[in-house]
Amino acid sequence: MPDIVFDIVGTCISYENCIDAIKKVLGERFAKSNIDPKLFFFFWLAGCERDFSYLSQSGTYKTFQDVFKYTFYRSLYFAGVEKPREYASDEDLEEIYKGWWSLEGRPELKEMFQKLRDYGFTIWCLTDASKERVAGYFKNSGVEMPSENLISCDSIGAGKPEGVVYKYIADKIPGKGKDAFFAAAHMWDSAAARQGGFVTAWSNVHELEPCCEIFGSADVMATGLVDLADKVIAKHKELTAGEAN
Repeated sequence: MPDIVFDIVGTCISYENCIDAIKKVLGERFAKSNIDPKLFFFFWLAGCERDFSYLSQSGTYKTFQDVFKYTFYRSLYFAGVEKPREYASDEDLEEIYKGWWSLEGRPELKEMFQKLRDYGFTIWCLTDASKERVAGYFKNSGVEMPSENLISCDSIGAGKPEGVVYKYIADKIPGKGKDAFFAAAHMWDSAAARQGGFVTAWSNVHELEPCCEIFGSADVMATGLVDLADKVIAKHKELTAGEAN
């Protein structure tokens, strides 16, 4: 039977609770400073993703959650705050960090997983986040995810989009070739999964724009998570048409 590997945070899990925590803790200060909380969060996140990847590539891997936490004040500075450690405190950061640990699934997550499982897919997770944090996200969302199917880059000692990460999960899952799918809402992640020989899928729930001019196109391009499930199933049927059951 086929396997599908999902990126988790941003794809299956929404960032909204962390953005809400930023609004709660820094909203009034940001309003006076003309800083948009959502824009600040995604700027902070983008810098974290870059540094996480660069550290991994340079052979000095650090966990994503540490990179995220310890780039907070730098991100405030880049947002225009001249004295970030006077503007915000470690207590502020801890409150925002609680929001980072309390993220929840996107509205269509349960239905997407159910459709894929009903068809016969085994669902796997490959995340830059810690296993503990992602397991908490699924628990927050009331979504079943077996612990053995949840793989953190922390256990590999390398981060996405390094080829070794996709090779690791490709070797671990039973499905190969047309029975091995990789799905993400980050186009760079979906594109990089080709390194592991995956049939790739992308949903617009996070980025909206796929920027195919730089990433190329995924094998499956979807609008939303349920649409992704439907199109992944249709793609698998197409790839295996004519084969004996």
